[in-house]
Amino acid sequence: MIEITQEQIMQNWNSEIPLVSISCITYNHEPYIAQTLDGFLMQKTDFPFEVLIHDDASTDRTADIIREYEQKFPKIIKPIYQKENQYSQGKREISETWNFPRAKGKYIALCEGDDYWIDENKLQMQVDFLENNLEYGMCYTKAKQFIQKKRKFSRRRFGTDVRDFEDLLFNGNRVPTLTTVFRKDLLNSYLKEIYPQDKGWLMGDYPMWLYFAYESKVKFLDKVTSVYRVLENSASHSDNVEKSVAFAKSTWDIQNFFSKKYLKKEFESFNECYLRALFYVSRKNRKLAKKEFLQSGKSDLKTRIYIAICSSEILFALFGIYRKVRGFVRFE
Repeated sequence: MIEITQEQIMQNWNSEIPLVSISCITYNHEPYIAQTLDGFLMQKTDFPFEVLIHDDASTDRTADIIREYEQKFPKIIKPIYQKENQYSQGKREISETWNFPRAKGKYIALCEGDDYWIDENKLQMQVDFLENNLEYGMCYTKAKQFIQKKRKFSRRRFGTDVRDFEDLLFNGNRVPTLTTVFRKDLLNSYLKEIYPQDKGWLMGDYPMWLYFAYESKVKFLDKVTSVYRVLENSASHSDNVEKSVAFAKSTWDIQNFFSKKYLKKEFESFNECYLRALFYVSRKNRKLAKKEFLQSGKSDLKTRIYIAICSSEILFALFGIYRKVRGFVRFE
């Protein structure tokens, strides 16, 4: 647990009304949650912030650890402890339902309970930019990736510059959620206009970024401020074919929605997303991917090429090199 006092945090704050509300959702993050909270509390700012935590009825000691922090920093740590798991009951919009409505800040920052911040100036830097550049609705940075299973950092860095709405739409999501700070009024407009809770989308961040990029500018700061923890079999990192295809379909549904809404045209066919999802899975199980391609009933040229690649270890290895160089599959 971080060694810092309430007085140290509050000494430079001129108001008890937070300028930033940090939204953190957590479930069974006992090994990680203290590191996450320490990353919030170490922030050096000339403004107050609050930490809104939603614990979705964790069955480990996550809630107990949060209570320890709450007792030490009651003006900052503001938890909700669910008695029944809400996600399993189909309530997927956790932040939208429990955290965003109680946010007092002008700005919202996001970080889930298994990720963490490593730059003590992260919030100050981003808020300073947004305060001085009113045409920008969001500011984000780079993040490291920590592979939990291997217990080591990846060489990869997640987060690249997004030029505009169409760049983000057609080239995929490159915004690390745990690094973002955005305007609450822009978030409120998104929730009222798009109604994401009615869409059934499997990810809550990508559609927000698309809306923000269309309605305002977004700023990328080329600096590593955070660590994204890669856990096994999350929605976007699953080895399960069905889960990967469902995630790809949801991504396509988001892109198609915003393409029709703002560009007045259909996005690429779902077939493209389907193939990309299967090929991502084939990184670890090419035979299973080949079986799925064959059972898909598709006989177009691209599908036949995928089947041929999945049939050969040599071709698959060569294509893997090509994919890494060209960024053929983006799955963050």
